[in-house]
Amino acid sequence: MHDVAWDDVADWFEPDGSLLDAYVLDANETDWQRVIDLVKSQGWRFDYTVEGQSQPLPQQAADIFALRRSEATVTMHIWPAPNMLVNTHFFSDDEIEFDFDRTELQGQHQLDLLCRFMRSLGHQLGKPVRLTPENGPEHPLLIYSPTEDRFTPTA
Repeated sequence: MHDVAWDDVADWFEPDGSLLDAYVLDANETDWQRVIDLVKSQGWRFDYTVEGQSQPLPQQAADIFALRRSEATVTMHIWPAPNMLVNTHFFSDDEIEFDFDRTELQGQHQLDLLCRFMRSLGHQLGKPVRLTPENGPEHPLLIYSPTEDRFTPTA
């Protein structure tokens, strides 16, 4: 059984040059720390860069945001599955955002991997996770609720 059927949502993933985003709103630095802890505990492959150069991932989210406040470009590339890249840029400590390339999210298997990622994130933070068009947290396509452990299409 799938959380979301590909045939019901395939048009959301039609490659058009834009990304899809996953958001956790009303976040804080503790939530970001939980994201870092999740990446490590899941054993997901990742690369953390500062100004485009790979660096060791700081132990504390506070150290990452100190770099962001100094105008440094900070990115973490995460591979929760071999063919699925997720990027986060630590833009804001009160909003967690991940980018997904639509071309990498084609078919039921990739959709299942996306749902697994969203579920892991929602459970780790105890907060809903919204899948949206690029830069559109106010226009969710799909919301994962950790309290109900379910995905709700909203588009």
